[in-house]
Amino acid sequence: MMVIQRSLAFTYFKSKSHVLVGRRCWMTSSSSTNRQELSIKDTPLGSPQGQSLLDGLDVYSVPASGDNHPLAVYGINGSVAKDKDVKRSPILLLHGRTWSSIPVYHLLGGSQSSQVGGEKDSQSRSLMEMLYDAGLQPYTMDFRGFGGTPRDATGFVDPKRCVADTETVLQFIYDSHDQKKPTLLGWSQGALVAQLVAQKSPHLLSKLTLYGSIYNPHVFYPRSPLFVNPDDDEVVKDVTNIYHSAMEDFTIEGSIPPATARYFAQAALTTDPIKAQWKNLTEFNNCDPHRVLVPTLLVAGDQDPYAPLRMQGELFSNLGRGADRTWSIIADSDHCVHLLDGRSRFV
Repeated sequence: MMVIQRSLAFTYFKSKSHVLVGRRCWMTSSSSTNRQELSIKDTPLGSPQGQSLLDGLDVYSVPASGDNHPLAVYGINGSVAKDKDVKRSPILLLHGRTWSSIPVYHLLGGSQSSQVGGEKDSQSRSLMEMLYDAGLQPYTMDFRGFGGTPRDATGFVDPKRCVADTETVLQFIYDSHDQKKPTLLGWSQGALVAQLVAQKSPHLLSKLTLYGSIYNPHVFYPRSPLFVNPDDDEVVKDVTNIYHSAMEDFTIEGSIPPATARYFAQAALTTDPIKAQWKNLTEFNNCDPHRVLVPTLLVAGDQDPYAPLRMQGELFSNLGRGADRTWSIIADSDHCVHLLDGRSRFV
């Protein structure tokens, strides 16, 4: 059974196949486990302030393969596209290491722009809306412990689990679009996840976009120690995200209005007040460009401190042969090109 929430109100209309909540939707499995009893209402996006950030989006909860953990997935104008039989190409966006998808890909989307003063400052920075206006059918998702996806029992974010969850959502999109394979875009550390998905399951995607990838062939993540004190139980200790961390990606003066940057920080701290803690980063050592055999677009700002052009050049030149590949460098841009004043060049 799948449920779609399409409203900020919590008025339920039940049927055999789904539960409708006003304007947005949840999709869940029909079996009942402790994991499935969790939902977006158990996350920061379940609060009134968090729900307001979802304005203009369709929200789905897709059960993860293996354990049925509820994965928050966001779309836009899905019912409109189906009603008009618009054959749009789907695309799935993956967020990065620290912030979830709503502040990253739907900033000031829907009616939120009215909350920021000044005509230029109040313009939507929603990549979801921009991609839809460009003729695509965009989706994005939250990894476990981010935004609208609750933590799982481990409490950690694991790259291998992120790959598996992405595969689940790609399959969900494929099934929802008459077996049309989506494009997969990953940003920052999410680009590493996207690359691993393309290496492992190229049959699930049509194209790959690595945006601001932090791939570095000279960085190797160390393995966890084999022997530890059995009395020291591994416990996730909450670490609070801070305002400064939400602002640190904006590094080029004049590239984004201060009011818009502040609104990003406020939205990011609303959706992700507690830092999601990654574990088993050694799994990223499996990123091997030679094994990427799908058409690939590499995108980065020319002043991105996390994705220097030298490393982007190594990534691009070592992508697998036999598939189209393009490298796009966007001038006067840093790590978050899609949020800057020149964001139209990104799309």
